[in-house]
Amino acid sequence: MTDETIWLFDLDNTLYPASCRLFDQVDRRMGEFVQQALGLANPAEARKIQKDYLRDHGTTLRGLMDVHGIAPDDYLDYVHAIDVSAVQPDPNLDAALAALPGRKLIFTNGSENHAVNVMDRLGVAHHFEAIFDIAAADYVPKPARGPYDQLIVRHGLRPEATVFFDDMPRNLEPAAELGMTTVWVANDSEWALQGHTGAEDFVHHVTDDLAGWLRSNSRI
Repeated sequence: MTDETIWLFDLDNTLYPASCRLFDQVDRRMGEFVQQALGLANPAEARKIQKDYLRDHGTTLRGLMDVHGIAPDDYLDYVHAIDVSAVQPDPNLDAALAALPGRKLIFTNGSENHAVNVMDRLGVAHHFEAIFDIAAADYVPKPARGPYDQLIVRHGLRPEATVFFDDMPRNLEPAAELGMTTVWVANDSEWALQGHTGAEDFVHHVTDDLAGWLRSNSRI
C-alpha cells in the first residue's frame, strides 16, 4: 500500500491494551444502567439481561432500544462516565501513528465522546481525521454489514486500500469480505473470542503489540 492507505481502528482494547481493564468499568456500568432502567431489584438479573441483549442484539444498547425503547444518549452518557486514568499516555503508539502514510479513522461501537476521552488520554487524538461511532451507524453495531457500508460511503474509503484493526475477530469478517486487509489485535477476553476458532481466513494478521506491528508494517 502507499500514501493512499487508509488505517481504520477500533477503539476499546485495540488502541489501548485490554490489560488496562478499562472496559470492565463500562461493563459494570452497563449492568447498573439495565438494573435502574428496568427497575430490577436483583443485580444478577440485570447482568443476565445485559449479556442476553449483547448476545442477541449485538450490543446491550441495541437490545434496550429494541425491547424497551431506551433513549441511546442516556445509556451512552451513563456507561461511558468512567475513570480513564488506567489508560496511560503511549508515546510509542503516538510515534507509530505519526509514521504511517495515509488517512487514519476510528470505527467504534462506543460513543464519540468516549473515543475522544480515551484518545486524549493516550495522546493520539490529533492523528485521526474522523470517528465513526455507534450513533453514526444508527446504533447498529459491528459486525452487522450495514455500518461498514455506511462508513465507506460517508468517508469515501476504498476497501482495497484500507487496513482495519479490531480486538474481536468476528468484526473483521465483514471488512475482509469488502476487500479490506484485517489485523486482529489479540486478547483473551471471553467476549472478544466468542466464535473464534483460530482458523478464520478473514483474519489476515495477528498482533498483541499494536505500536510494534505498525512500526514493522507501515508500508504493508
